[in-house]
Amino acid sequence: MGESSRDNRPAEELAARLRALKERSGLSFGALAKRLHTSTSTLHRYCSGAVVPAEYAPVERLASACGARPDELLALHRLWLSANDARSRPPAEPQDPEPALAPAPEPAPEPAPEPGAAAPPASRFRRRRPWSLVLVLLLVATLGGWGVWNARPSGGGSAAAQANQAARDVGSPGDEPAPPEAAGPAPLEYSVRSHVWAEGCGHRYLVDRAPAAVPPPPVAQDAEEWATQLGAVHGDSTILEATVTATGEEPVVVEAIHVRVVERRPPLAWSAFDMSPGCGGALTPAAFEVDLDAERPQPAPRGGYDAMSERELAAPHLPFAVTAREPLALRVEARAADCDCDWFVELEWSGGGERGTLRLDDGGAPFRTSGGGAEGAWQYQEEWGGWSRG
Repeated sequence: MGESSRDNRPAEELAARLRALKERSGLSFGALAKRLHTSTSTLHRYCSGAVVPAEYAPVERLASACGARPDELLALHRLWLSANDARSRPPAEPQDPEPALAPAPEPAPEPAPEPGAAAPPASRFRRRRPWSLVLVLLLVATLGGWGVWNARPSGGGSAAAQANQAARDVGSPGDEPAPPEAAGPAPLEYSVRSHVWAEGCGHRYLVDRAPAAVPPPPVAQDAEEWATQLGAVHGDSTILEATVTATGEEPVVVEAIHVRVVERRPPLAWSAFDMSPGCGGALTPAAFEVDLDAERPQPAPRGGYDAMSERELAAPHLPFAVTAREPLALRVEARAADCDCDWFVELEWSGGGERGTLRLDDGGAPFRTSGGGAEGAWQYQEEWGGWSRG
């Protein structure tokens, strides 16, 4: 899906910097495609600005293959965050110009009151002022089946230099903490994607339809629309990616990550559909892993691996000081085999003398992941255009 410079200027600048890195490296698109295990057409789309990658990882791999310096990778990461945010924001609806107002007629002079007549109430002759009513709703829910993972601060390097790692230090799981002190609205904002596929191609959906009524699998960028139209549910796993940014000038410290399961049901007995018969990639991102089947799901940090550079990627850690210029990039990989689980992520924060929590959810609703597909998943066969049981 293309991005015009008028609608998404960060996307244009991102593409321009990728082109410059490619030219500087002296490598052809064909040579880069072989190194990155991808197609030349995909790299063309990235460098022309026709497509903003759904994840930052392809941008980082392409730039690294072209010899990008750490400061250039950091600048690319910030541009990708801005471009991705602009892409996910709905376009503003055009506003109809307001019609010119005719001059108000001169008010007729009020007749003088008759002698001895009582003056009318003043409120009847004064223009009423509009009132604005602000409603603040505080929703407090008692949720069962929740897991807590705490973190305690420690020293560490600059988070900006780590460019997409949510990390500094981590504590160990412990008892349930006391609820954080009450606070006003969190000084944080976030964007979240829950239809992220492993390696950009591997995912499973559960659909309550016969295979003949299920259309071919979409590309990863169109997965959310495809799943929504079919009423599909994530099968066996959900990968969540969130970008959290401070709304003010002062830094806000994200201290801990919580995963709360709000409802458990038996796994869905729906048909399972794999989006790819199998795929592999050059990068396994670092992430927090959580088992939703556990009585107390606890997110655990897991390191990653970059096969192209044969480099181990450090596991993500908290706390993390979030600012408007240095966001927190968070990845959570949730698994379920024995339940159809509704769940959400909660971040514990502190800043400006206040403490509170920020809930990450799916547009106000919990995320949903179900085990299933025990009888085998359906896979799409391109050669004859239909689904077959794997």
